[in-house]
This record gives sequence, structure tokens and C-alpha cells, in this order.
Amino acid sequence: MRTTLDLDPRVLTAARSRVNAGQNRSIGEAVSALALTGLATSSSSATTEANGLVLLPAAPGHVITDEMVAEALLDD
Repeated sequence: MRTTLDLDPRVLTAARSRVNAGQNRSIGEAVSALALTGLATSSSSATTEANGLVLLPAAPGHVITDEMVAEALLDD
């Protein structure tokens, strides 16, 4: 019996991005890595705040530039 796995499109996009960046060898491996990161983060009791905003954990080696922000704002 074959089953399908319904992934949120954002999760699939993030997984594909990791594969394309060479961080993972397959979509399944990338989804697992993302899930494990989420599990580790949710079990962490430390919350960092700056100016009243909760800061999300940084992805090692992933830098967000002003140009990336400007482009993302144009997409909306």
C-alpha cells in the first residue's frame, strides 16, 4: 500500500532550499533535519528577546541581507 505525505508548501520549499544548498542529500533528509531542529528548539527553555520581540534561532551559515528583505517585501 502506497501512502502520500502531505507537506506544507513552506516546509517543502525549505527542504528543497537545503538540498539545493548542499546541506542535505535528499528532500526526506532535509525534512528530517528541519523537524529535528524544530523539536530541539521547542524543548529549549531559553527565550531571547530584543525590544519586546522574541528572536528566532539562527540557522548556521544562513545570512539575511538587506537585498533579500527588499526582494521579499516586493513579493507581497
